Amino acid sequence: MNWFHDIAGQSLLPESAHIVRILAAVVLGGLIGLEREVRDKPAGFRTMILICVGACIFTILSQTMGAPERDSTRIAAQIVTGIGFLGAGAILHGKGNIIGLTTAATIWAVAAVGMALGFGHLVLGTFSTIVILIALLVFNLVENWIGEFRDLQEYCIITANTPDALERIDTIFQGAGLDIRRRSCHQEGSSLVVNVVAMGPKAGHHQMHISLARSEEYTLGKP
Repeated sequence: MNWFHDIAGQSLLPESAHIVRILAAVVLGGLIGLEREVRDKPAGFRTMILICVGACIFTILSQTMGAPERDSTRIAAQIVTGIGFLGAGAILHGKGNIIGLTTAATIWAVAAVGMALGFGHLVLGTFSTIVILIALLVFNLVENWIGEFRDLQEYCIITANTPDALERIDTIFQGAGLDIRRRSCHQEGSSLVVNVVAMGPKAGHHQMHISLARSEEYTLGKP
């Protein structure tokens, strides 16, 4: 009979070992889900727990089902494929931006933690959870700091259709320290509607909004 050893070194029956792994999945999945819930993300507390527990149970079943000579990883391997569809549902596209990639990656990582626990690697699962939380909490601060200098915003500027209209708009963006990434325009009556996607520091965008709001030559439209 196979025995499973807990942290205290005491032997547990196989079924008890499975319970320990599932409870660990609840705790570790819950820790990651709590961070998502606090930040009001789509996949929150309960979702992360269910993903971690589900991956853990499937992994346990892959070890216990079927004849001994069969590959015990076949069911567990399908988790990697199946969780991809769940993650894909969290990704949204809109206005040239992709939203939900971090949530999708978190779902994928939580499933991996569940698999590690299902195979009995409690230390690996715990350490992986710590790494995931560091990536979500600490690295988020770094990302926000970078965003202060590389903020991407879209503008819709309405102005008189003059020969030098585009050149004058470019000058305003340059003066605010913003780099124009994309620009398109079309005519509406006697006016020129210019759509601009610019990147730069948030302070520069703030200055740009103030300059356009105070200008009698330009009107801000809805992008």
